[in-house]
Amino acid sequence: MTQTRNHPQRYDAIAEQIEAVLRTVSRPVALAGVLGMLAVAGVTVAAVILRWVGAGGIVAINEIVGMAFAVAVAATLPAATAQRVHLKIDLLGPVMGPRLRQWMELLGSLLLLLFLILLAREVQAYAGRMVSGGRTTTILGWPIGPFMQAVAVLFWATAAVQAVIAALDLVPALGGPGQVSGRTHPLVWLLLAATLAALTWAFWWGWSDFRGLSRAVTGAPSASVGLGFLLLWAALLLLMPVSAVMGLMGLLGTALFLGWRPAWSVLSSETASFLTNPQVAALPLFLLMGSFAMVAGLSDDVYRLARAVLGRLRGGLALATVGGCAGFGAVTGSSLATVATFGRISLPQMQAAGYAPHLAAGTVAAGGTLGALIPPSAPIILFALLTEASIGQLFIAAIIPGLLAAALYMLTIALVVRRDPAAVPDPAPRVPGERRAALAKAGPVTLLFGLVIGGLYTGVFTATESAAVGAIGAFLMAVWRGKLTRDQILKVMGETTAITAMIYMLIFGALTFSFSVGASQLPDTLTTWVGGLNLAPLLIIALLLVLYLLLGSVMDSFAVMIITVPIVTPLILGMGYDLIWWGIIMLVVVETGLITPPFGINLFVIRSVQPDMKLTTVFRGALPFVLSDFLRLALLVLFPALVLWLPMSM
Repeated sequence: MTQTRNHPQRYDAIAEQIEAVLRTVSRPVALAGVLGMLAVAGVTVAAVILRWVGAGGIVAINEIVGMAFAVAVAATLPAATAQRVHLKIDLLGPVMGPRLRQWMELLGSLLLLLFLILLAREVQAYAGRMVSGGRTTTILGWPIGPFMQAVAVLFWATAAVQAVIAALDLVPALGGPGQVSGRTHPLVWLLLAATLAALTWAFWWGWSDFRGLSRAVTGAPSASVGLGFLLLWAALLLLMPVSAVMGLMGLLGTALFLGWRPAWSVLSSETASFLTNPQVAALPLFLLMGSFAMVAGLSDDVYRLARAVLGRLRGGLALATVGGCAGFGAVTGSSLATVATFGRISLPQMQAAGYAPHLAAGTVAAGGTLGALIPPSAPIILFALLTEASIGQLFIAAIIPGLLAAALYMLTIALVVRRDPAAVPDPAPRVPGERRAALAKAGPVTLLFGLVIGGLYTGVFTATESAAVGAIGAFLMAVWRGKLTRDQILKVMGETTAITAMIYMLIFGALTFSFSVGASQLPDTLTTWVGGLNLAPLLIIALLLVLYLLLGSVMDSFAVMIITVPIVTPLILGMGYDLIWWGIIMLVVVETGLITPPFGINLFVIRSVQPDMKLTTVFRGALPFVLSDFLRLALLVLFPALVLWLPMSM
């Protein structure tokens, strides 16, 4: 230990080499998993074509997709764990001293390791039950056991990778190399002390008299779940992984309300059912579509078209950025990917053309939110999976709000330019043939979006088939344009692996947590309590929107949904609101939080893309677009038909 303490650079180098080995060893497994997804997407597209020409399609395609994707998704987990992609909420990180942060990193690694071990053990037990019971798929008669055994092996491999990472986190936490000076804010120490005291007290009570603790919890379910949520938030603020905290607390909560046997059963059955659900395959396939679209250079095509159409207007580059973000969002489904991409494409061009820095920054930050709202959208799919809502209906419901957002952003730009003409240069002269060339170049993007969303709206495709068509279409475009070099293929696989594994781990934890919340009867109690307040439903919606705006300003939309959906959705349904409508409203307000100063994540993405730009400049540029979002939110709440008209016409 002394030798290591004296050579921090040597330890850092050794740790980096070990992590590099983990990534190298796990990458081929992840590559096989992602290629397996692409292959299944090809089979799905073939089934669609065969059905369309009247050949009857492929028998039991859902069973093929479900079994294959269970193994393929599990194959991404070891590589993603080696990359440390598990979601954390780093709100208190800036006021946490380095030494305490290293201890929190170690504790988070250990919690994640424990959750992965429990997942692997229960999935293995589930696979054993499938084998001993001779369980097979309904139509093809495939044995389920071997597929789930493969999943269990991959879960154990993920746990092994996490064990090595936890070991690497141990040395710095114990006072090894890399110690630097820094103080922790007293409020962080207070939060940590209160959390440790509560956990120690609960552990002692549960260890000495679990039945007594269970009786106390079931006797006061609302208060118990409330305390559980306080502990949940405390743990998340202390940098614990979201998936592990929710999964472990859900497991413990279910055990307290129903007993340990049902709790273990829920952990295994919910995980296995989710992995083998063919509808869930839409999520990684749309992610794959977005990655291939970025490699194929579709963002440049979309921006070039928007610039050709809108660039001759005053403030045309800003208008084109909004249009480009909307078009690119239609093939990526990610807010952060859109703002990062257009931060690199359009920000330099606007600055070089003489646009005011605050207008350029605000335009890109706001336009980026269209990536999550314009379908296909990963957050929308996540909401659908958590609530069992229709992915197709949610996608269609998002079209009008997405177009409304783009229109209001463009109106905001026009008003800013009118108030401050010096913020933009004079329009550039028109180039003959520019629009025709840009339209021809962007034709494949338009065709791809039309196939994906048009097929969903007309009922030609299911959500999974639509995602398969999108993934294969984007892949073929990248091949046709000669963009799929070895490095680009690895980039696509790496991006798909990381975000797929992160979202699936979040959902594994959320499923168990949601079950425990349901077992407590809290949603019913909360609905009854709110009903007894005799408050106007719109007032309750307004209070929830304020809460979501605050959460969205400090957290990723995935984390917000994972944490709040189990509680809030039953309340919304109990008040008689439509689930599709609420899903879109929730996404809109969370995405507004992403550009709301002073914590909006998109604002900091802009700052990272343009390090020389002051953060106050970014804040100033975002404010008019935040006001625009408030107007849009009011319109969608007061006129639900803006959301529900299209899905009702399907």
